[in-house]
Amino acid sequence: MDQNKIGEFIAKCRKEYNMTQMQFAEKLGVTNKAVSKWETGKCLPDAALFGDICMLLNITLNELFAGERIAPENIEKKSEENLIEIATELQKKDHKIVLLKYFTAIIALVASATSISVGGISFEGTPVFSNLLLTILVICTWGALMYFTQKDRCTQRVALIINMVLGGVSLIAFVLSFWDVNSQVVLWIGFPCEILFYGFKLFWDWICIYAVVTVLAIVGIEYSKRNLSEQSTK
Repeated sequence: MDQNKIGEFIAKCRKEYNMTQMQFAEKLGVTNKAVSKWETGKCLPDAALFGDICMLLNITLNELFAGERIAPENIEKKSEENLIEIATELQKKDHKIVLLKYFTAIIALVASATSISVGGISFEGTPVFSNLLLTILVICTWGALMYFTQKDRCTQRVALIINMVLGGVSLIAFVLSFWDVNSQVVLWIGFPCEILFYGFKLFWDWICIYAVVTVLAIVGIEYSKRNLSEQSTK
């Protein structure tokens, strides 16, 4: 579907009914900023709003997806075209999600292997710049995965569990670090953090790294919980 075309069509129909973006937004229960994003082609409305939008603008769902008025004799043809476009976009989205899952896993493995190869916690090696880059890359790819799979209930549940485990061990390691930050018990408890976030040791001690990982994990937990909650209410 052409987001720009749909956005222009929504704006055109809204103006035909002499509605401002604010008035249109109030009728739909959204913000005028959301309407502005639709009409400029930055994003599509939430699927739950399609019916209300069509009713307010006196258009059909086919016309909304096509981004134009449809003559009666072309309705069947346009319906088929819209269904094909939607199916194609869903397939592309599924492929992207699968690729992101594999890419994230590969990056995590590469980061772990590199960290261990230059010493890691077991050999007390010195981190290098590549460790830092890989650590940042792991965070970015994990964040991207969570963002692009926010409507995938299964992936969000897995992400929630992983973040809870990572946040839990990093928090425990952080608390125990006040007694002895270099204790082998602390290092083994915080092992997942030390391998994945070893690059941060260029700047921080382990106690700071545990604190940062805890915060990142909490943010991830809240994000997944919000997505799962939104899916449950639909």
